[in-house]
Parts: sequence; C-alpha cells; structure tokens
Amino acid sequence: MPKVHFETDNLIVEVPRGSKIPDIVDECGATLPFGCRMGSCGTCRCIIVEGMENLNPKTNEEGELFDTLTSVGDAERLGCQLVVRGDVKIRS
Repeated sequence: MPKVHFETDNLIVEVPRGSKIPDIVDECGATLPFGCRMGSCGTCRCIIVEGMENLNPKTNEEGELFDTLTSVGDAERLGCQLVVRGDVKIRS
C-alpha cells in the first residue's frame, strides 16, 4: 500500500491506492486545511515534496484556479484534488 508522508506533522500513513487526500486527512488528522473541497478556493494549496508522479494529473479546477494566482510553483497542488497512486510526501 502507498504511504503518504505529511511532512508538516511528521506523520506517515499507509493508505489504499486510489485514496483521496481529503479523506486521508479527515481520518488521520494531518494539518492540511480545506475550504470548499472543490478546487475553487485554494485553501488546501500544498507542496508536493516527493512523489508527484504518484498522484493524479492536475485537474481542470486546479488549472483554472492556478491561472488566476501569482507565483504558483511547479510542485504546488490543491490537496482536495489529489488521488494517491503511490508514495508521496506533502508539505502544507
């Protein structure tokens, strides 16, 4: 099973492949705030430290929101849009 490392909390959890980050956060209590959970507010903006290739591709919602923001790095994603396919390390 993939491991998700929430770097901010130094917390590592094992999850089934295909798990969604909001569900994982709800279960383990990691520090990653959510607002709308639909990809339109940006509250859950986070940095993928390792394992970007183990996440789903950016969604249209992410692309549209990031197009309106300044200084978005290549490693940034919206936590509410993430689906885990392998090991990943996230910083909130």
